[in-house]
Amino acid sequence: MKCQDLITAIIFSFAFSQVPTQVPTQVVRGKVIDLETRTGLEGAHVVVLHSDPLLGGVTKADGSFRIENVPVGRHSIQASFLGYKTAIIPEILISSGKETVLFIEIEEITFMAKEVEVKADINKDKAINPMAMVSARSFNVEESRRYAGSVDDPMRAVSNFAGVASNAGVNSNQIMIRGNSPKGLLWRVEGADIPNPNHFAFVGTSGGGFTIFSSQVLSNSDFYTSAFPAQFGNALSGVFDMRFRNGNNARHEYAFQLGVQGLDVSAEGPFSKKQTGSYLFNYRYSILYFLGYIDPGMKNVIPSFQDLSFKINLPTPKAGTFSIVGIGGASRISSVPKQDSSEWITLDDRSKSYLDNLMGAISVNHLIYLNRESFLRSYISATYNKIVSEESLMTSGYQLRPETNLNHQNLRINASLFFNRKFGTRYTFRTGIIYSSLFYKLDVQSRNPFTGIYGYVNQGTGQTGMLQAYAEARNDFTNNFSLTGGLNFEYFFLNNHYSLEPRLALRWQFAPKHALSLGYGTHSQLEDIGVYLTGVPVNQSITTQPNRSLNYSRAQHFVLGYDYLISQDMRLKIETYYQYLYSIPVISGSYYSQLNSTGYYISDSLINKGSGRNIGIDITFEKFLTKQYYYMVTISLFDSKYTGGDGILRNTRFNTNYVVNLLGGKEWTIRSKNIFGLNLKGSFTGGEYYVPIDLAQSISQQREILDEGAAYTVRLPSVFYLDLTLTYRTNHKKFSGIWALQIRNLLNQKPIVGYVYNDFNESVETQKSLGIVPLLSYKIEF
Repeated sequence: MKCQDLITAIIFSFAFSQVPTQVPTQVVRGKVIDLETRTGLEGAHVVVLHSDPLLGGVTKADGSFRIENVPVGRHSIQASFLGYKTAIIPEILISSGKETVLFIEIEEITFMAKEVEVKADINKDKAINPMAMVSARSFNVEESRRYAGSVDDPMRAVSNFAGVASNAGVNSNQIMIRGNSPKGLLWRVEGADIPNPNHFAFVGTSGGGFTIFSSQVLSNSDFYTSAFPAQFGNALSGVFDMRFRNGNNARHEYAFQLGVQGLDVSAEGPFSKKQTGSYLFNYRYSILYFLGYIDPGMKNVIPSFQDLSFKINLPTPKAGTFSIVGIGGASRISSVPKQDSSEWITLDDRSKSYLDNLMGAISVNHLIYLNRESFLRSYISATYNKIVSEESLMTSGYQLRPETNLNHQNLRINASLFFNRKFGTRYTFRTGIIYSSLFYKLDVQSRNPFTGIYGYVNQGTGQTGMLQAYAEARNDFTNNFSLTGGLNFEYFFLNNHYSLEPRLALRWQFAPKHALSLGYGTHSQLEDIGVYLTGVPVNQSITTQPNRSLNYSRAQHFVLGYDYLISQDMRLKIETYYQYLYSIPVISGSYYSQLNSTGYYISDSLINKGSGRNIGIDITFEKFLTKQYYYMVTISLFDSKYTGGDGILRNTRFNTNYVVNLLGGKEWTIRSKNIFGLNLKGSFTGGEYYVPIDLAQSISQQREILDEGAAYTVRLPSVFYLDLTLTYRTNHKKFSGIWALQIRNLLNQKPIVGYVYNDFNESVETQKSLGIVPLLSYKIEF
């Protein structure tokens, strides 16, 4: 498309055309594959339901299909094959700007008999991973674009799911699962474990303002909140298993988005007409400086970031499929103190801070089918994370007093093998091994919150390794009863500690619309490498590393679930759970526990004597998108307690007790081809617990002193957010345009997120989250 054509397209999409036009059409194509073996199924029937005349086709030898002239709008696609459960992909959005490419996974029937009635499977939230039977949900990429408040961010979209809390404010992506710290979450992309994939993230946290990669490159993915399968290790709370989609291998397609939040460009297509390989990339650059004009309080927190995501897919005739996946992001945020002390009202007024975050990951993957029943997948990946942070306060004498100086660099090189074998219709077995070589460079100076002394926390350069191995199997005893079990093994070379973790889950559909599930798992997690290298001075010339021999933090998860498919587009899901956490690093004789940490460094000796427990119930009532509307209500009620190094039972920091989300949306079709969407979300979350400040002692010692005797006995106020998203999609013959107005925190709430001591005016200062964040954008796809 020429430049002038692009400009003309944007101009015409601003308003409704008054001249009736024919409804544009698009191609729907893809593959139908076996859920367990991932091989294509020849002869499967794929149809567009309720189309008149009926549109559809039959898959070729590799399972591929192609359906021409599908009218734009929402359609349900059905795939059926003899001996397999019929699958329906509901309400797929077909647009004129891009072809719709689907990979439809269908499950083989265990027993075929005349009396068995095979019904269509449209359980859209069912996990992609066949080994996952409890506390798992597939994540539809379109949801991250549709749900109000998600701002096209898949990380923010998962906060709508039951069991997930994210109450750190509109400027944070922290994900707390069932009362656990956000650092307990494992991030995995295309088989590679990666560091926190958020801009402005600090060590170990899942915070940060924006996800490094766009939903533009993601395929459907899985999100786990407890008792996850054996193939996932080194995680205490949950797993976000993300997959990139393949680029279109038949034609070149582009997307361009411009909005107040930044510039977003993506492209995909084949390398040549003679090959089936493809490329896909997405680049973003932020321009968020306008926020400072809306709220003066935002001027010191103006972020700057850019990121790139890509996937290259290269199938070969006999050697299997090679792919290269990469993500990378750079972000920076800084503030400077006011030079006139008469203007010092808050700590921010005299603070100098700087955070520079660089993260990158690249993975080379190979998939080869050994036969129709088994495949072998191998990965080689490298991830790099660099965090440079400085914080200081200006004194009354206009001197900068250092608080933190951090240079944290990690390089991780992974090699792994994954083997999957299906035996008949009932048994599936998989096993794998992962070796990670960890390179680190640390230079951390900080002020100890317990003593007030500023000095080195850790410093050094080195290399160590970690080994993971797992095996798991699934047995479908009948069409309605399935069992999975597995074992995960981990070994940490730095201190020779290991962990052996059994996992077990079953699902019993005891009636056509009712199912029970039960899950158990032992899980463990290492701390960030810097924790093990913490240096504690013995005297002026000798420093020891007392945390070098720290063991894994461990947890046992128990889950009982009930599913009720009320109708084809409506379901009720209830899960109760109990988690026992033990071997948690704590400070002897102190309230401190790593269960309350989001990943920051602490220059003290730790011992594995802490414990904790999380107990709760998650309820999801959902109507999927049909008849142009949807809604979902999620209720999470839980209690989270811990025991620190002093043996006292307390609330954890993240014991918010409840999270309630109400969201829904409605679409209207205009002139048979355009779609207007309205989406709302209300979220109500209890406040976090915190350690209050002892004002009298703080004034006496001229620094912040916490009231340790009242640790986690008081809590922040509850948080309520209302988000709104308005979209208008126009479909033209060769392109589509999307206007979007996304407003986070519509009521301009500024909830309290913490308290700090201001030694300049000798007062306890309230810290608040950002207010309303309106984001307007226009996107064109062609």
